[in-house]
Amino acid sequence: MGALTLLLAMPVAPAVAGDVHRWVDDDGTVHYSHTPRPEASDRERQVYDRHGFLREVVPPPPTVEEREARAEEERRAEAGDNDSAERDARRRQLERAYDSLGEIERQRKQRLEALENNVRLSERQAERLERERDRIEDQKSRNRDDPGLQRRYASQLEDVRGRLERERSYMERQQTRIDDMNVQFDADAEDYRELVMNEED
Repeated sequence: MGALTLLLAMPVAPAVAGDVHRWVDDDGTVHYSHTPRPEASDRERQVYDRHGFLREVVPPPPTVEEREARAEEERRAEAGDNDSAERDARRRQLERAYDSLGEIERQRKQRLEALENNVRLSERQAERLERERDRIEDQKSRNRDDPGLQRRYASQLEDVRGRLERERSYMERQQTRIDDMNVQFDADAEDYRELVMNEED
């Protein structure tokens, strides 16, 4: 291939000093300019030096869809990193708390027994208070004609009913703690199998 052929094969660009920018518009018309033109900002541009040699290809900026897709990929990558860090932190927490899966069940049994014992004691106390309430109500009904006794029994009933209500509320809270603790130990056992035992395997 001769020199003339090489010259003809080179892109035609204005003979000006400095870089020349080339782009194609929607109609297929080729444009050249010494500086980037605003109308070419969303198109691929080819930059030639003053000798007509291609120096750089400037890709078009990403579309809105491409920017959104890239942002979504970055969000997913960040979420993946966060998930990995959270799993590592959870594994370390489990390793500090338990030596084995059996240790989880041992601690569950120990803690639940303590709470269930509190509930049984509270139930017995509630039964005593109910008997006391019934006794006072019986005395109150048998002394309707004595205003002084009526006031005393009313005061006693108010005290016993308040104590009984507090005892029942305490039992409800203890039962909620038992339910929550079972849920937590179940989650710990499941995570221990997945995060600690699988890693050991």
